[in-house]
Amino acid sequence: MKRNKSVKVFGIIFVIAALLIFINLIPTLRLKTSNMHIIEGEWVNVYYEDEEAAAKDVFQLANARAGELAKKLGFSKKQNINIYIYDHQSTMQMKKYGLIGPMLGLDWYIGDNIGTNVILTSPANPGKVHDYDNNKQAALHEMVHAYVSIINPHIRLWLTEGMALYLSNAEPFYKKYTYNMHIPAFSEIKTSNPVKFSNMGGYTFANTYIEYIDEEYGWEKLMAIIKTEDYETVFGKSDEDIYNEWVDYIKNYYQ
Repeated sequence: MKRNKSVKVFGIIFVIAALLIFINLIPTLRLKTSNMHIIEGEWVNVYYEDEEAAAKDVFQLANARAGELAKKLGFSKKQNINIYIYDHQSTMQMKKYGLIGPMLGLDWYIGDNIGTNVILTSPANPGKVHDYDNNKQAALHEMVHAYVSIINPHIRLWLTEGMALYLSNAEPFYKKYTYNMHIPAFSEIKTSNPVKFSNMGGYTFANTYIEYIDEEYGWEKLMAIIKTEDYETVFGKSDEDIYNEWVDYIKNYYQ
């Protein structure tokens, strides 16, 4: 009798938990909001709510640069790249994490990609941490993620963030950073957690990893590693060997 009661209680808890998870994820089921308009371009499509001027600004930048980025990454034709611009940061965050998104305290989180779909906070309302231009430039960053997701849908966070930073909006890197900042450990660059990535200095260092491979081994091998992540085949070296070479590279950086 007690066992049956326990099973029943567990079943009720499970159903409630499943229902709460489903309710939380409802905003993620459809990226397009009811009042969205569309601007169709040669390389990308932009969906936006009411902030039309900011959306057109993002579109002009994205459509102008998308062809260059696409060709650099090996695409000769328009891919299904869509940019969804939300007037409020909270809406954008809910499209990724559900109703709980705005409660996570991620003030820096203004954009992301879900496969080939880019979600972005409108530059007109950039949030507490960023400004208009930061948000606009973030569209290029997320577009690189979108293209890379076609090449390798399961790519490691370190590599896709490095590519997005390297090709779009990385801040300049200085050798002095290796003296007063924590260099991400080999084990840390394996993380798939975006918060851990940010906290370990990923947005400062990841682009230099891509830069090192490009300069030392060339673009063709860089693209091969993005596609396969098979270090032994591409370089004849282990992942850790390349990591150690990169650390030496940034410790002797040119500026």
